[in-house]
Parts: sequence; structure tokens; C-alpha cells
Amino acid sequence: MSTHYEVLQVSESASQDMIKQRFQQLILKHHPDKNTQQANQDQSHAILKAWEVLRDTTRRRAYDIELECQRNKQDMAIGAEVDLDDMEHNEAQQSFSMVCRCSGDYVITEDELEVGIDVVGCNNCSLRIRVLYDVIEE
Repeated sequence: MSTHYEVLQVSESASQDMIKQRFQQLILKHHPDKNTQQANQDQSHAILKAWEVLRDTTRRRAYDIELECQRNKQDMAIGAEVDLDDMEHNEAQQSFSMVCRCSGDYVITEDELEVGIDVVGCNNCSLRIRVLYDVIEE
């Protein structure tokens, strides 16, 4: 899956003016009125979506943070995968925990799980685990 920067063919450090210029060039080239092929229509939608995010400085900053989080998530080494049912639930703190082999603890909160965070580090060493769970809609 390509990033908005790749869609607009600019670097992540590109200026707003450069992003705007590339958007204008690409949308003219791929606009559905000029070419009715499905591939061009899909490309024009991707260009418009990228422009909507990158033209607004607040949305661009949030998008950059999201990209960085995704990259960090892919780069980190996971020592094990643990089923949520195998962790101890603390009702008062609304969290789940498990003892690490170094005697430290892995602790993940219900709020973190709800927003999709599933990797947690030990509070005593550098080990990390991925928590496996299914989301149940109420």
C-alpha cells in the first residue's frame, strides 16, 4: 500500500508548494474527464485523498505521526505472542498483565487494546510481546 507521499510522488519533507504543484500536475493527467479507464479513475481518487490529507498542516502532522508509528511497529522485535486469555485481568486498573522471564511485568490497558495497540514491552527489560485478542462488538 502506498503512502500519500508516494501517490503524489513527493518526499515526506516536501514543502506545501511542492505538494500543491505535484497534485495539480497529477490530477490533470489522471482526471476521469480526460481518460475514462478504471485505473485512471482509481488513481485520481488516490490523488484526491492524498491531497485532502497533505494540504492541511494539522492533518499532515497527524498522518506523519501515524506513518512513523506504523514503521516503528514493523521494526520492533516481538519475543512472543500471548493470548489475552492467558494474561491476568485487573478490574480496578482496567488492565491485563503477565510476568516476564526477567521478573518484570507486561501491562496493557483496555483502552490501549480498544485503539488497536497490541504490542507491549516489559517494564524491567527490553523484551516485547504481541497480545492476541478478538474484538467483540456489543
